[in-house]
Amino acid sequence: MSILEDMRKKITNMESTIEEYKTISEKLPSEINYVVQSLLNHELNDLKFRLERFTFLKSEKQCSQCNNWIKENEDPTVLNYQYKTTKPVHMTLCNNCMSSMDKVMVTNEAEPKWGLRLGTIKQDRQLGKLKEFEDLGLVKLSGRYIKIHEIVMKTYYEPKLREKELREIQRKDKSKSKK
Repeated sequence: MSILEDMRKKITNMESTIEEYKTISEKLPSEINYVVQSLLNHELNDLKFRLERFTFLKSEKQCSQCNNWIKENEDPTVLNYQYKTTKPVHMTLCNNCMSSMDKVMVTNEAEPKWGLRLGTIKQDRQLGKLKEFEDLGLVKLSGRYIKIHEIVMKTYYEPKLREKELREIQRKDKSKSKK
């Protein structure tokens, strides 16, 4: 159950409590009735105020990168990607994270930074391996340069590099055991 659902449930319960109290309040002295009624109304108003503050200009979605709440009028980008054996990546990204320039680089910057051979990203793009990321705007052709977002490097290339390193370690272990 989300926080919002919990708050809404508490408001409903408080409203039903107030209605039940009204039926028994006639038998109580007026001083007690006034105090109890005031406390119940105050509690209900406090819950409604908290719910309003919590949901003001916010949806129930949160950005996976920056953990900021996504405004209702914004359309977040949803990324669902899985590389072979790694667990699937499910991300909801706000407009701010999608457009942050420090996370965007050209292939000449990205390939050395991530330990890829020069031309790897261009080749993968031409083969259609990055089509899903291109459709989301995380890989773009800008003139003669290909711009790529850090998310693509982390979700697509990083698992490949780890897999390659594991194979090399296993190959070295096998060659050592044969000697």
